[in-house]
Amino acid sequence: MMLKAPAHGAALIALVLLGACSEKEPSDAEAIAAVEAAQDGKPPVKPLELQPILYPDITQNKLHGTGCAFVADGGGLGAVLLAQDKRGVIKYGDHVQVLAPDVGSAKMPKGSYSRYTGKENAVTLTTVGPVTPVGTTEQFKGKMIVTDAFERPVYEATGDVQCKAI
Repeated sequence: MMLKAPAHGAALIALVLLGACSEKEPSDAEAIAAVEAAQDGKPPVKPLELQPILYPDITQNKLHGTGCAFVADGGGLGAVLLAQDKRGVIKYGDHVQVLAPDVGSAKMPKGSYSRYTGKENAVTLTTVGPVTPVGTTEQFKGKMIVTDAFERPVYEATGDVQCKAI
């Protein structure tokens, strides 16, 4: 024998369920944004404050070699990038980060490359003007962009690049 709920019982259940849903529901755009944010999983962008790579850094980390040094406009005299044949080097928070050259990227003067990559950051150096030889040195105006592990820019500057033995 099968029991049937009275018709008004089903209506009562429907009203209770409707009442539970009557609280403000997120709009479709809000719901989509919430799902995308949950799937994104990226931390907020943290701009880098690059520090000059000084002689003690070069000596302690055995960074001598031939390559290019980038000095940002308005950043003083200290280079914030060393672009060499076997490595690229940046410094922030008193941490010297050594990056691997992207040997498939454009060749730059003195055996350097236009791109270097690492676990935390990647660096791209491009020429903005002509490369001018001055004795055994080559120099040019350049642009440097550092990206984070998610390929988002965290540092960008134009400046002077000198390529020589360091």
